Amino acid sequence: MDDKLSLLIKIAQQRSGLVLLNDLKQLSFSPSSISRLVSRGILRRVHRGTVYALSDAHLNFEAEIAAACFAVPDSWASGVSAAQYWGIRRVPKGRIEISVNTDFHPNLTGVRIRRVNLPEPEIVTSIHGWSVSSPPQTLFEIALEVDDRTLLSAYEDCLNRELVTISGVREFGSRAVKMGRHGSARFRRVILGRPDELPIAMSHPELELVRALEERDPRWQRQFPIEIPGSHTIHVDIARPDIKLGVEVDGELHDTVVAIHRDKLRDMQAALLGWQILRPTTGDVTDHLMEVISMISRTATQRTLQFKVA
Repeated sequence: MDDKLSLLIKIAQQRSGLVLLNDLKQLSFSPSSISRLVSRGILRRVHRGTVYALSDAHLNFEAEIAAACFAVPDSWASGVSAAQYWGIRRVPKGRIEISVNTDFHPNLTGVRIRRVNLPEPEIVTSIHGWSVSSPPQTLFEIALEVDDRTLLSAYEDCLNRELVTISGVREFGSRAVKMGRHGSARFRRVILGRPDELPIAMSHPELELVRALEERDPRWQRQFPIEIPGSHTIHVDIARPDIKLGVEVDGELHDTVVAIHRDKLRDMQAALLGWQILRPTTGDVTDHLMEVISMISRTATQRTLQFKVA
């Protein structure tokens, strides 16, 4: 029993704390022994008796998505959950949403399950064996959830981080919008209606600042991901990861009360990991580019000295 339990714990550790009923069967745990593991507080049930977790395991959001996918055969993470998995900016976070391409419509507590009818869903299999909508399909799915400006920002973010290509999105969209699903009209208008010659992913002030910083120091990286433990991934417009300094250019998408609150929360989460985030506005960059670059360079120098001392 101790050897089997050790193997079970190793499996769970490799799967973010999750244990599947198949894992237990392969290790020859009987239904009664599984019940004893639960009663002794070693395992806890997550979904339908098919997905368990180590009792002391904290399941992050990705693990919660994985648990839902494992509980429903042939399902995949979709919509806003897929957007959070891919780290797409400015899309609502924290909701578990999966899709299933079948007439069977299961129910899971706390999980939104969509029954879809896609002849060939475009999904990607994660390293742990559960599936998620591809980035182009994710954009199509969230078109129902967000407004035009947020959808365009999400598309620009995907283009900038090379999650999608213009031709790939157009190819997927030409198939998807023909099915007349909800969100097709917005996807056609915002995504397929975007002129291909527009600059990718950033506004002109953002691009201007990014290019100026990159010319001065190749260590600056665009759309750098910062993993928030147990939560999600945030991306900053440009960053020096060696000194944990990020720069976000605040434009019209950042000027609402909700956006300001969200950005402050992001900055606090990043600060807990040792990051400093600078937030010049698009007006600052447009009207005072050299002053903004000088301020960022001074801060980078100070951070470099701090990291050398540490």
